[in-house]
Amino acid sequence: MSTSAPSGTAPATGFTRSAVILLGLLGAIQVADPLISSLALVKASDELNFSASTQSLAVGISTLALAATAIPGGMLADRFGRRLLLALSVLVAAAGQLMTASAGLIDSKAGTAVLFYLLGRIITGVALGVTFGASYGMLRNVSSAKSLGPAMATFNIVNGIIPVIAMVLGGVLIATSWRLAYLILPVVAVIGFFLVRPILPKIDKLPPSKVDYWGMLFVAIGIAGLLYGISGATNGFGHPSFYVPIIVALISLAAFGIRENKTKSPVFPIKLLSHPAFLGAVVMGIFWNMASASMSQMLPNMWQYVTHIPAGLLGAASLPMSAAGIIGSVIAGTALGKGSKPRTTASIGYVLMVVGFFTYLFLTPTASYLMFLPGMIIAAIGWMMNATSQGNLFITLAPAKFYGPVTSSKLAVGQFGYALGLTGSTVLVSLFTLSGVKSATKGAVAGDSNWDAITSYLASGKTTDTALAAVSTSDLAGIYTSAFISTITIVAVVTAVAGVLMYILLKNKKASIPVDTFLGLDS
Repeated sequence: MSTSAPSGTAPATGFTRSAVILLGLLGAIQVADPLISSLALVKASDELNFSASTQSLAVGISTLALAATAIPGGMLADRFGRRLLLALSVLVAAAGQLMTASAGLIDSKAGTAVLFYLLGRIITGVALGVTFGASYGMLRNVSSAKSLGPAMATFNIVNGIIPVIAMVLGGVLIATSWRLAYLILPVVAVIGFFLVRPILPKIDKLPPSKVDYWGMLFVAIGIAGLLYGISGATNGFGHPSFYVPIIVALISLAAFGIRENKTKSPVFPIKLLSHPAFLGAVVMGIFWNMASASMSQMLPNMWQYVTHIPAGLLGAASLPMSAAGIIGSVIAGTALGKGSKPRTTASIGYVLMVVGFFTYLFLTPTASYLMFLPGMIIAAIGWMMNATSQGNLFITLAPAKFYGPVTSSKLAVGQFGYALGLTGSTVLVSLFTLSGVKSATKGAVAGDSNWDAITSYLASGKTTDTALAAVSTSDLAGIYTSAFISTITIVAVVTAVAGVLMYILLKNKKASIPVDTFLGLDS
């Protein structure tokens, strides 16, 4: 759909398996890092004496840094060489993780310990934004056009397996010290660094040109502000932590759009967002990530509060989703390799997601873990079929002149959808649960200030709140289950609507117009 990336290194047929596996390994560092950090956070917080606000900041600060620098990082990869930037970024990420691991090592009570921890997470996030964009974007240089689907599937499979291994190992190491968990990925990064040069091809750089630093600043502030504001929605839409960052983000993104339309050296081709195929790929990416995040957030909470699966087994309980995701990647990659259109593969994936979600309509508070398996497996196959299809589209639709920023924007799109899913599902489940408890207690227990007491009662079966104790644990479990079902139904409906919109966009006659022609770059 566009001219080839400036390399000339892509094989005529098939794909270079060792290169794709290495790219998947390096890209997986970005996927695994926030998972390991979330596992280690509780113990790190206890040792370093995080305040509630600091702990909240520590949860997402690396993700904000990552999303904010993804598009500028893609542009830098075009200008300075994708292979070079990939190698350097994994080393910088390793340095950031080592900084986090050593925070407060000499004196955990020192005032600099928290600052050192947060600085390490910021450095890691910035570096991994470049790492993922460079590794994903390089797939086009190690695969023929017809084999991009199978190559994408292999990349996604490695992206899925490595984080699972890292989480299991991290869980074991955290039992000894939370610091050890932060040493896992630096080891992977250093190994990967020494494999980059012998395995990956050298990619031609784009010709030197002016850099739009204002554009990079505007898009970084806009994306970070949007994600931070969405996460703040859990405090209520009228809370400053929601509307202040959102307002700043919208102003910054508007300035970015105006700037990119006027400058002769834009960071990102804004007009591309009106290309039906690219817009369809964006919709696809936002909503499969939203669906995935919703499930990843809601299921562990349901298992902890209602099914009462021990906390130590929650990770293992989610493994069928990871396994099903691998199957989904293989199915999509094989289909795309045989000539299936991405819209067909993605649409099947969207149908599977919706079907998977609707299987939970039959849940009861006494349902065993086995009742969750069909929905987990069906939905995970569906969203990984979309992950593979979306990855294929972003690469094939990226014009050579803006290859890095466009392919790296996939990461920002994904983070936006994931934040929507996490926050949206959290808000809806709490709203429905609080409404049910208010009704059951005839108004005696009302307001989100009671949320901790409600979840503690669900998890332990004990409460000191006499008004809440008037509701039996079985009735409370029923209220929470009803909230879960209502929320998953809303997610299913939104996903279905998004799937239809995606298909219409990708089916549009203008979707077949080459992006270089659409953007006026081939004249």
